Amino acid sequence: MPISFVNRALDAFAAALCVITPALAILWVLSVPSRVGLLIYPEQMAAGMLGAAMGVVYLRGQSGKGGARAALDMALGLGSVGLGVYMFLRFPTLTEAAHLHQTEALILGVVVTGLVMEGLRRVVGWTLVGIFAVLFLYALFGDHVPGALVGRPIPLDEVLRYLGVDSTGTWGQALQIAAFVVVVFVLFGGMLIAVGGGDFFTQLALRVAGNGPGNTAKVAVAASALMGSVSGSAVSNVMSTGVMTIPLMKRAGFRPEQAGGIEAVASTGGQLMPPIMGAAAFLMAELLQMPYREIVLAALLPAALYYISVFVQIDFLARRDRIASLADFDRQRLRVVLRRGWIPVLAFATLLTLIFELRMRAEAAAVWTVFELVALGVISRAFGGAGLTLAEAGRAVVTTGRTTCDVLLITAAAGMIIGLLSITGLGFALSWYLLDFGDQSLFGLLVITGLVGIVLGLGLPTTGVYLLLASLAAPALVQLGVPQLAAHMFVFYFGMLSMITPPIALAAFAAASLAGASQLKTGLQSFRFGWIAYLLPFLFVYKPALLLDGTAWEIGYVFFSALAALVLVTGGIVGHALRPLGGAMRVAWGGLGFAMIAPLHEVAPMAVEYAVSAAGIAVLAVSALMSRRAAPRATAAVPAEPGRS
Repeated sequence: MPISFVNRALDAFAAALCVITPALAILWVLSVPSRVGLLIYPEQMAAGMLGAAMGVVYLRGQSGKGGARAALDMALGLGSVGLGVYMFLRFPTLTEAAHLHQTEALILGVVVTGLVMEGLRRVVGWTLVGIFAVLFLYALFGDHVPGALVGRPIPLDEVLRYLGVDSTGTWGQALQIAAFVVVVFVLFGGMLIAVGGGDFFTQLALRVAGNGPGNTAKVAVAASALMGSVSGSAVSNVMSTGVMTIPLMKRAGFRPEQAGGIEAVASTGGQLMPPIMGAAAFLMAELLQMPYREIVLAALLPAALYYISVFVQIDFLARRDRIASLADFDRQRLRVVLRRGWIPVLAFATLLTLIFELRMRAEAAAVWTVFELVALGVISRAFGGAGLTLAEAGRAVVTTGRTTCDVLLITAAAGMIIGLLSITGLGFALSWYLLDFGDQSLFGLLVITGLVGIVLGLGLPTTGVYLLLASLAAPALVQLGVPQLAAHMFVFYFGMLSMITPPIALAAFAAASLAGASQLKTGLQSFRFGWIAYLLPFLFVYKPALLLDGTAWEIGYVFFSALAALVLVTGGIVGHALRPLGGAMRVAWGGLGFAMIAPLHEVAPMAVEYAVSAAGIAVLAVSALMSRRAAPRATAAVPAEPGRS
């Protein structure tokens, strides 16, 4: 049989596996097995989905391979699928009587560990594999570790059996959340784009940006926020929206690294943007046993501050550097945008109604909304309108399966790591150390946790960082009195920030490739434009009203004082607000803004904090009044010229 034929057949098989993954997720979310009288464990379904995902990772692009590499990948891919099927069939027996099948469990442990780690290495590199290796060795030789971290050595066969069949390890909560929640929301996002959601978001962004200073960059921010609320992936968001927005920003007068930095920050914020956010938000809801709608509501105000901060920086920068406002957009009237985008509008309305009004589980609401999207899209296309065909819907399903393979592998590996932390007792020992340190300085513990999150994020996606810190650092923060949601949101944000933090800022580097700019300079610009994101997590802890944890007065005060503070700090950084700011004024604005953000009530009476906030608002009001009286000439009439750093 010709090799080319075999490779084409394997490519087709990989595409079929991409369909199986979301199909199994939908069956489980709708409780189809129990409705037809089948008793199936969630671990069984998750194992089948992980097997399919690993099969895709090993088999994709098979037609472009050759020789020993093709043969090896074919063996690993088919072995992965076989593992998923075997675990689906055998898990009930193994989980109830593993002690009677020790050899079988041992073999499974070897196979599972080998396939997951090699697949993980191909997906995200060596970082997570290295962390797993360290913990695996600790489990075997923990008695050789000096000091309080000394552990009890666990026999090799016992560790492997645990990884192979235990419900708290590989097949545990982390993998199940990704399999049954994240997959269906990725499918929803893919189907929304397939029915014209991308054009709808772009036109809506054009309406939001308006014709003011720096409107091209504001279009980028609005489009990336809207797209990011569906995709939840920073790099994919950059690559999808940046193709249009980065050239526009450069044409208006933004330097390439500025254009790339703005796009990177705007796209990264999609993980924070309700109603869908990123995969880690779904994990947070399950770990906290909290309805997803509460996570969405808590994320609203921080996301608003994040994007307002970027908008304000763009506006001040454009005024300072006299960057022209481009008016040659194909901007449609709002009613036309809403009329043409009626399917995405109706889909979002349905999703939010099911989650917030009918209090349906988020994943079930997403599945029913997907069905609505397909039905409306097919009917609309049949009558000559916008929509999709059944073939396009099928391609969206295949894309979903291909996209979620990485997440399933990462969460399976995270489950293995969390399991090793548990059975060795190392997780408890590390948490105890953090608690002891936090008793001396909560702020110091927060700083260390944030730095660890950023460092881990240099080699891991947000999901992996969040799962690790949620297991190690978040419990210590909660024990020290930090509200649970605030603690988890803290580590969630810092897990995300590596995307815009040099030296390895993946979102910024992706944007740099589109902008034709230096990766380092683009990373530095993304760090600068995203400065507010490094402070917001501390507000979650010291001013939890920002997460809607407080009275209406507390929530309003924290939000509006933070809003005024970010305007002051931005003016100080840029050196320009509605009019230029001198050196002394820049220092005053920046210092007053940071003082407003700081939790002064921790070290002084609340009246002092209120007085500082009032002073900051007064400064902004006086500045706005003076700028209005000065009546500066319109920015849009000024020719574009290269911006300063």
